Amino acid sequence: MHQQFLNCRRKIQLLGGGFGNGKTAACCVKALQFAYSYPGSNGLIARATYPKLNDTIRKEFFKWCPRDHIKRFPTKDDNTAIMRNGTTINFRYIAQRGKQSLEGQTTSNLLSATYDWIVVDQLEDPEIQYKDFLDLMGRLRGSTPYKGDDETMPMTGPRYMLLTLNPTANWCYKRLVKPYHHWRATGLVGDDLLVDRTTLEPIIEIFEGSTYENKHNLDPDFIAGLESTYRGQMRERYLMGKWAAYEGLVYPAFGVETHFIPRQHMISMLNEAIRSNSLFQNFEIFDYGQAVPSCYCIGFVDYRGRVFIIDGFHRANMNIDQIGERILELREQYMDGMSWDNPIWADPAIFRRTVIDGKGKGGTTTIKKLLADRFELNFYPGQNDKLSGIAKVTDYLIPRTGMHYLSTKDEGPMIYFADDLTFIENEMVAYFWKTDTSTGERVDEPRDGGDDFCDALKYGLSKLPAASELHFHKPVITPEHLRWHEAE
Repeated sequence: MHQQFLNCRRKIQLLGGGFGNGKTAACCVKALQFAYSYPGSNGLIARATYPKLNDTIRKEFFKWCPRDHIKRFPTKDDNTAIMRNGTTINFRYIAQRGKQSLEGQTTSNLLSATYDWIVVDQLEDPEIQYKDFLDLMGRLRGSTPYKGDDETMPMTGPRYMLLTLNPTANWCYKRLVKPYHHWRATGLVGDDLLVDRTTLEPIIEIFEGSTYENKHNLDPDFIAGLESTYRGQMRERYLMGKWAAYEGLVYPAFGVETHFIPRQHMISMLNEAIRSNSLFQNFEIFDYGQAVPSCYCIGFVDYRGRVFIIDGFHRANMNIDQIGERILELREQYMDGMSWDNPIWADPAIFRRTVIDGKGKGGTTTIKKLLADRFELNFYPGQNDKLSGIAKVTDYLIPRTGMHYLSTKDEGPMIYFADDLTFIENEMVAYFWKTDTSTGERVDEPRDGGDDFCDALKYGLSKLPAASELHFHKPVITPEHLRWHEAE
């Protein structure tokens, strides 16, 4: 990991992972490479607050920098080092402090300069916001000439930003890490991915490693202490460095790399199942919302019992006609001509939630009846018990031997999602258990809000067999001699 990081040439280079895996040291080494290769350059090494800056990354930097290479060391009044080749290294904190601007927001003196390269340690610190990251990008426009023989290095600048952070669920994950992971898993360039708008190539690269990758530089009792302290999801996050292993996440088994596959693969599987008359069934789920989004997904269950969600919508402020029409459009797009023996598994509330019937007589009816009468849609109430529903979803998310959709040998989950259904990812990685405000302990109830798809999925899976109890059968294929007349 560290060598790959040192060789990276992306504009934004992010080092993540577990505690003590050498993130800060690697950034200091690379910062020194910039200082030597761009003599006279102006570099920034930053942390959220002044105490964190001086106690961590500044100390680490001077462990790696020979003292005789420094012409002037930082002082209490001027936290700046000047190297003998003319490179200036500014040690600064990002947290805003001091006089307020006319807009009522404090300003930072580190934004008044132009930098050739920037290092920010522990980007996830709560004092650092997304706007700070954008402001720093705006200051990264130095043009110091390169003095070296590596043709892969920029001839001026280098205008690189090095970042370190531990796995966290704040803006760092949502704005930087998640879009990158989605691109790596699917090849799709999402709206939030930082890319060169000409080439559509990412300008960010992320390197991740567990604590154990740096164990040769750590005292054994340090790792032993972490192993004794952190268990379960906390161990996955702080030792193994897994981004989605947040404390309190309802579905820690979910992962883009594991559960997202290209839609075209699903379409090919579906078409082959229809062509060969293989055993499968349609799978539809629905959660109604008015001010909050309505969510509908369509897919199928193959002969092994694996669920494939191929498409759907997640949109607020849809009326009954818009919902019904969109459902029919998706049915026609993927499964035109099929018989719809299985119902749409739905929120039980739509069977009792009353609305104006629209006939001008002041009568009321239910959402279910409106959709059934106008669009001939067959809804059936799903199981609404949250804990049993969560247990069933978890059962389908966990990989099992021989169940991968592309191989009978590899481990794979019992449910997959089309790779561009981003609303599924957005909900699954932000679905947490509630916290007791008096004790700080997690309680067995998920947080409210932002759970439209999660609820719909629970309704649908609640009526399917438990993944751990499925008995698989080979697909039933009609013999060729009995299908000779089908072309007619």
